[in-house]
Amino acid sequence: MHTNTDPVGGGAEPTPAELRDLQARADALAQDVAVMRERLNEQPDLPRGVRGALPGSLDDALAQAAQRIGGAAEKLARVRAARGPGSCTAWWGICPGCGPTLRTENGRSRCRECGTGWGYDRSQGPCGEPATFLVMDAQGGTVIVCSAHGRHMQERLDGGLLLAIPPA
Repeated sequence: MHTNTDPVGGGAEPTPAELRDLQARADALAQDVAVMRERLNEQPDLPRGVRGALPGSLDDALAQAAQRIGGAAEKLARVRAARGPGSCTAWWGICPGCGPTLRTENGRSRCRECGTGWGYDRSQGPCGEPATFLVMDAQGGTVIVCSAHGRHMQERLDGGLLLAIPPA
């Protein structure tokens, strides 16, 4: 069993490693609860209310929580990777070749035009493709975006500018 004497928190963004550690602890707790439930159930001298005090749904819920924590770790790792210098800062996914043509089902995205697929929901997070354009709207706000987002934004810019970023 795990005991953690260090306080969790401090206001800083958690790391994917911290989330994976939490996932492992939740998995271990789910297994410990299942073992304890079996041990209680095997005691004929205990009252039925005590033997059944730990329903199977409890360790199932803990296992599901562990799975969701693992999913959060994966998403956070993708977000952190997409925040790198020189990455597109648009917060919606796009097919790099076709533009805003993604369809997402069961947590996986696929382009409706070219068929390219991703093993995650590309539509719900930062793009992260290499930045190739600086976009300035009519009010002077700027973002750096990839070529696919730049092409998509160019069609919608009203009084703004799309400037190519020279290759390094």
